[in-house]
Amino acid sequence: MFFLSFFFFLLIAQAPSPPPMWVADLTVTFHSPYHAPITAKGVFHQTGSKIRYEPAGSEEIDLYDLKEMEELRLFPADRIYFRARLGPARILKAVREGWLPPPAPLEEKRILLREGTLKGREARLYFIILEEKGKKWHSLRWTTADASEFPLRAIYPASDYETVVADYDSLRTEPSDPARFTPPADFLGVNPF
Repeated sequence: MFFLSFFFFLLIAQAPSPPPMWVADLTVTFHSPYHAPITAKGVFHQTGSKIRYEPAGSEEIDLYDLKEMEELRLFPADRIYFRARLGPARILKAVREGWLPPPAPLEEKRILLREGTLKGREARLYFIILEEKGKKWHSLRWTTADASEFPLRAIYPASDYETVVADYDSLRTEPSDPARFTPPADFLGVNPF
């Protein structure tokens, strides 16, 4: 009986725990020579391939499942949500900002430009080239220097003369809560298609 109890104890002790959830204050700034910078702020949560973005001052919460390549837009006041597939532009934005590795057919080449400190963390700066069928997109991305390579700052052109800067501040880990990445059971899915 002792060995059976000990065996179950070992199974429980070795059960994998969910990966920690990364949390950061995300500020995205759009720079253009034609107008003052436009800034959007919110709180970014990521665990594995799931992302939750809570824009400041908005009645909407955005959930992303990067494995399934879909987005859910939650409207808590109305208790509804919309589900949509991620289109190529949204996938490219997610890759450029460091949310996910490039899915096929996108190919990524990284060139390490610098190692140093950014926002109080050991960090690496990469020049990133994304390519698909001969078309290329370029960006700069600061990541943490550890194995997670969580993005700290991403800079990329939105056009020939406009630039996007995504800053991840107050980076921290918290215990993962799977419920944060799914719509509440009492929300109604209202997809028009």
